[in-house]
Amino acid sequence: MVRSPPRPRFAAAIPLPGNARTDTTTLSAFTSDRVHVHNPIVIETALVELLDSAEAECAEAGRTDLGNRLRRIRNRVLDPDQLVLVVGEPDQGKSELINSLVNAPVCGSGENVSTSVPSLVRHSDEPTAQLVEQETARSPVGGNRSRVPIESLGEELERALVAGHRVGRTEIGVPRALLENGLALMDTPAVGGVTNSLGSVTEEAVAEADALLMVSDATQELTTNELNFLRRATALCPNVALVQPKTDVVPEWRHIVELNRKHLSNAGIAGRIFPVSARIRALATRDKSKDLNTESGFPALLDYLRKEMAGAHEQLTRKLVAHNVTDSIDTITGELREELGNQSPRTATETLLELETAQRRAEDLKRLSGRWQKTLSDGVQELYSDIEYDFRERSWAVLHQANETLDEADPSTNWDEFEAWLRDSLNTAIAETFDWLDRRRERITEQVADELLREQVRTLPSSDAIPVPDPLSRVPAPKAPKNAGYPRRDQMLTGLRGSYGGVLMFGLMTSMAGLPLMNVISISAGLLLGSKSLNEEKDTRLKRRQTEARAAVQRYVEHVVFQVNKEARDAIRNTHQTLHDHCNRITEQAQIRISRSIQETKRMAEQSAVDRDARAREIKKKLEELGTLRKRAGSLTSNRIAAA
Repeated sequence: MVRSPPRPRFAAAIPLPGNARTDTTTLSAFTSDRVHVHNPIVIETALVELLDSAEAECAEAGRTDLGNRLRRIRNRVLDPDQLVLVVGEPDQGKSELINSLVNAPVCGSGENVSTSVPSLVRHSDEPTAQLVEQETARSPVGGNRSRVPIESLGEELERALVAGHRVGRTEIGVPRALLENGLALMDTPAVGGVTNSLGSVTEEAVAEADALLMVSDATQELTTNELNFLRRATALCPNVALVQPKTDVVPEWRHIVELNRKHLSNAGIAGRIFPVSARIRALATRDKSKDLNTESGFPALLDYLRKEMAGAHEQLTRKLVAHNVTDSIDTITGELREELGNQSPRTATETLLELETAQRRAEDLKRLSGRWQKTLSDGVQELYSDIEYDFRERSWAVLHQANETLDEADPSTNWDEFEAWLRDSLNTAIAETFDWLDRRRERITEQVADELLREQVRTLPSSDAIPVPDPLSRVPAPKAPKNAGYPRRDQMLTGLRGSYGGVLMFGLMTSMAGLPLMNVISISAGLLLGSKSLNEEKDTRLKRRQTEARAAVQRYVEHVVFQVNKEARDAIRNTHQTLHDHCNRITEQAQIRISRSIQETKRMAEQSAVDRDARAREIKKKLEELGTLRKRAGSLTSNRIAAA
């Protein structure tokens, strides 16, 4: 879940039972035949009752997926906040948009900064920040919460994720007039990439949102992925608007906006477009300029949020309920009409043919499951082997270049510069390795999808690009070699030791010729040998420092290789699990459909004419009930709500 537990606004007036259904007698105490919209308590009760009725129909039809979606919408009806989701592809300016709306840097933004978990921004009297863990069977309702300093929220989140905590979202409270009436803005992880579907986290949030702000900058038209995303999102949340930032860097932004308006119209997506500029908004705030603020486009967007979002919360909620209830009922109705059409008597030949076809499909599906599992398993095993070899080869190249440098240079004189070069080289190698890993992930995804294409609709799972890790922050820096200094006193002693032997040896040799022990020849030889000893000692010390430096670099690189391999294997394991779960879910759904088809065929073959007529009457009656329920859902967008 991405939201805190629902808080009913009318619980004190109308106690709701603990089960999934709302007591119809409670509603009748407030209504006769119709409920007028000016009573919010009765309206919310009617919406909850309508959702419960539709959810019961979904459960009866065996459509738990539709029922789960309606249950999330029910939580939205009971929540007094108005959740506005801010979504978009990477580097479109989602976080910067929220910062500009509330005039505060509440969300991390900038180059190489991405939203890893949803961030909920709501009103509070004092600036606050919390990390909210994902809800589990043992955790409190809504998940464990930990308050953190708002100025270090990014660092605390990264530390929690590295420590293995399952952080579901961050919650930020700021004292802003825009948020006083219950409006809440949520920054979400980027969507798009190799898939056209929603991410699991974002999809769950969309199902619970009152409205959606799609962010796509004004530098280009809406992409196919973005339009597909909007089609999918509007099936869950019909209240959509498009925000186009960066108008300050695109002179022809008006032309782009008009093209996008046509794209939305052609795609059947109803939503307003707001061209804005966060940079001009910041200048207007700094200079307190109304003209610049108007030019930024934010007043129109703020007015939309205040009036059409927060001010029209009731109408948006009814629209959300009507859309989802109608869609669920239409799905169930279509299945019932298909079953009604199958109630005609069948010959034994037709029944046998259908059974053979269904059984053949089941066998094909079994073979298909084996194929995609083998393709996935082989691809992942090959990737495990290749990724370790790939980075080790890159790290060896860096290590070889480092050794060549240390063979020529003195590590004591340029160690800081050398260490910075080493870190930059390893960072480059890590980025190249994970870029290659991401391309291999896409290729495996395509290969598995091609196997599914043979029997199923080609579909790709929701998966973001593999992020480049930062293992160097967890690896201790290589230590500089010891004994880098060579004091002048030690140099003098070394020179004296070398010169002593020279003076003595040549003095004895020249004394045989009648010269004294200390003469020009012996003293010159002593100076020469002393200088030679000093140079040899310097070379010995240099080679010792170079050896120590090479050993330190070797240990450092090996430690980095270990960390990178761990990160890479975790990323591959996550890719494997994502692909396996996605394909397995599709296969299971196909198996369920085939199993139902076989059971239905057998049931229809065994069913007598009397039974078929009875089932047909039962289906027709159910269709009438669903039709009545659909009319009630359709009346939500008018000024009156039909009672049960």
